[in-house]
Amino acid sequence: MIGGELGFWGAVIAMAVITYLTRALPFMLSNRSRLRRRLAEGASLAALGPALLAGIAAAVIVPDILALQGLSQFLPYAGGLLATALSVRRWGNSGLAVIIGVVVYGGLLMLAGVGG
Repeated sequence: MIGGELGFWGAVIAMAVITYLTRALPFMLSNRSRLRRRLAEGASLAALGPALLAGIAAAVIVPDILALQGLSQFLPYAGGLLATALSVRRWGNSGLAVIIGVVVYGGLLMLAGVGG
């Protein structure tokens, strides 16, 4: 159990550091920096932050999904992921999409009677 908790907190800390760096580094770079111009111009480096966050999220979510047993445990995950994807597609706001996904996940979890 301790190893699982350590892995969880390691993932949380890694996501926090990556999130901080993806938001703080552009402000720390000077206006004359080539790296800043590349980030602003939509070069491949601009996708690095979201790609890292997606990779970390996948590393946290996939083991949980693989450990699920039965449809009643799988549906809340699938519903939450689908709601998140549809919300970000519809409104283009990832923050709102995450909130909607969590609400749908929690609602489906309660309906399925899982975990409580």
